[in-house]
This record gives sequence, structure tokens and C-alpha cells, in this order.
Amino acid sequence: MPAQPAKWVRLVRGAIKQQHGFGWSIREIAGKVQLTRRFEDGSRSAVVLDLRWDAECTGTLLGLLPEIRRRMDGQQLGLREAYELLRAPAAPLQRETNWEELVQRFRQHKTLHTGEIKESTWENAYAPVMARLLEVLHTRPIPRDSRGLLAALRDRYGGAPGSRGRKLRIQYAAQFLRFCVMGMGTAIRWLPPDDLLPFVGRAGRESSQGGATPIKDAQFGLVLGGIPDPRWRLAVGLLGCFGLRPVELKYCKPNGDKLHVAYCKRTARGNGKPGDVPGLDPLGLEGESQHLLHLLLAGEVVLPPLGSTDRSAALSVRQYLDRRQVWQELKREAAETGGRLSAYSFRHGYALRAHEMYNLSPRITAACMRHSLQTHHRHYGAWTDIETIDAAIIRGRMRARSSGHSEREGYSG
Repeated sequence: MPAQPAKWVRLVRGAIKQQHGFGWSIREIAGKVQLTRRFEDGSRSAVVLDLRWDAECTGTLLGLLPEIRRRMDGQQLGLREAYELLRAPAAPLQRETNWEELVQRFRQHKTLHTGEIKESTWENAYAPVMARLLEVLHTRPIPRDSRGLLAALRDRYGGAPGSRGRKLRIQYAAQFLRFCVMGMGTAIRWLPPDDLLPFVGRAGRESSQGGATPIKDAQFGLVLGGIPDPRWRLAVGLLGCFGLRPVELKYCKPNGDKLHVAYCKRTARGNGKPGDVPGLDPLGLEGESQHLLHLLLAGEVVLPPLGSTDRSAALSVRQYLDRRQVWQELKREAAETGGRLSAYSFRHGYALRAHEMYNLSPRITAACMRHSLQTHHRHYGAWTDIETIDAAIIRGRMRARSSGHSEREGYSG
């Protein structure tokens, strides 16, 4: 018959069960305390604590366990990582590591030693992230490990979950930390986790296409009416009447009664194709699409300067719109109902108009917008606010009445 555990062991195990529930246990390993955590799926994790297996460990052990759990839950650490973090010295960070020097070494590694990136890429993409990283490392509460640092970069500088800006910020920081640990011998607690999802986040439905919501036809008319510059009125008119991406303003020209767009969007599933886009006049702006084509073809109005790069086109459009009072008012109204207007809202408005006003099928609309049917469903399948639903029902009733009236006339004749 196995010997009964000592009284102090029974008391400690009872206290652990009472305070932390099932799943936590202790036993002796080589004269020290082994702490084990059993999970709901049957897996387990264990760590040998730096505590002698005797009654004198009772107070230390019962005080240590809540701290371990706090770090496991709050920082999403494993049992061993949480314990090692508690054992790490709490000296001020800047005395342990010269992070500024490591950033410069990382820069040389990326641009000179490996040639992975150009110097311009460092300046434009990596340098802003490194500046924020250094700010976090020297701002209280100072992070003491990689997870704390990544969480601070996530929480202090915002960005929607899964957004490109947040994703790159976390990825560049993780690259830097991995370089520090693997290449420069920095403490192992700074090694970033393989799974960055808790810090990057997962993109929601509305984060696609810039997170913008469609602009309604009445709003579109207000925006055009508030643009005094004919060049910008032409540009914004093309965005809304032909459903263009801002960058496509640099790649479009008239082709008969349509607008030819030569831009090919690159995606993970392949490249898009150029094509001719039909104009869909907004309600209250009948004939606007052909008027815009005439202005382009005759050269009466030219498009405004859109910068020398594709990226600069979107920035130019955004900056100009943000200087218009009516645009700012519409953005505030949209925000009050949980929406967000951006330069992409004109393209989204084109899609909504194609379905609700022109009764085009998703397949035809996707072809007009030069993307796949799958992409169309993913990005444009969920915009149904009360106003849009009511308007669609009214139009449906009118069509039904008209159809019924025609049938009765035919029957009576």
C-alpha cells in the first residue's frame, strides 16, 4: 500500500485545489517541486520550480502560483515561459540591452549583409516601426519580454485587427526580436512566439477594401456639388459612375460609350485583367457617365495631378476629399451609424447601385468591376441597412404593380 503524503503536502494540494480548481497539481522531482497544469483537451504542461520539496516551500509556492497564472492568462504564455519570466531579473531594460545599437545592427543585416531590402524600404517601412519599438521599450510600464513588447505595439498604436498597418508593425518587430536573440545573443525571453495572430488580429468582414461602406447616390450628388475644381469633379465623378479604384484614375481612357481601364490588380489568387467598364448613372444624375466620357475624350477637362506612383493616387484623392466640408460632414454622419466613408466608398456605391437600381446579377456586376465572383460576394454581400432595404422594397412593389397592371390590360383586351 503506497505511503500517504506528508501533512503539509495534503494541505498545499487542498489549498491549490480550492484556490485554482482542478487541473493544477504538484509532486516531488529530484527533491524539488514540479508544478503541472492539465488542460481540458487532456494535454499537460509541467515545470520544475526552484523550490525544495519540504514544508518551508508552502508560502512561496502558494504565492508563486497566482503570479504564474496571471502571466499565462494576461500575456498568453505557456507554463514554463511564465515561470521563467518570473525568475528573470527586474533590472531596468536600458541597462541590460542597448536597443538602439541593435536596431542599427538589424538595419545593416537587412540592407547590407543579406540585401533582403533596399535602403529606401528601410526608411519608408521599417524605420517608423523601429522608432515606435524603441519608444515602447523606454516607456513605463517597460515590457520585460517579447510578448509584452508586441502587446504594447498592438495596443498603443492601434489599427483594426488584421489590418495591413498593424500586421506589418508586428511582423517587423518580430523579425527584429528574432534577429536579436538568434544573431546577437539577447536573452531568450525576447524570442517572439511563432503565432503572431494574438497581436495582429484577424481581419473582419468590414476591414476588407479599406473598411469603407458604400456612398449612397444622394450623398454622391452632394459630394460632386461641393467640388469647385472641375479636374477633381471629373476624378470623383469617374470613381462613382464607373466604380473605379483610386489608382485606376491613372489607367483609364474613353472607349466608345465605356471607360477602358488598363490597371491589373495583383492579388494572392493572381492578377486582374484590364477591361471596358460601363457607366451606371446615380439616381438624380442621369447622363452623368456619358458627360464624363465626353469631357475626357474632348480634353475639355484633364484629371488633376495624382502623383508619380500608384500609391500616391489614393493619397491624393483622400487628401483632396478631406479638405471638402461636405465630405467631412458625410463622414461624421456615417460614423454615427457605424460606417466609414473613404475613397473606396465610391466603388462600393457603384456595386450597390448595380444591384439595387440596375438589377444586375452579382456575376455581371463582378465582371463590370473586374474581379471574381467570389471576391464580389465576400466584399459586397453584407451591405443592407434599413434605408437600402426600404428603398428596394418600394421599387419591388412598384415593379409588381406595373407588371400586374400590364397583365390586366392584356387580359381585358
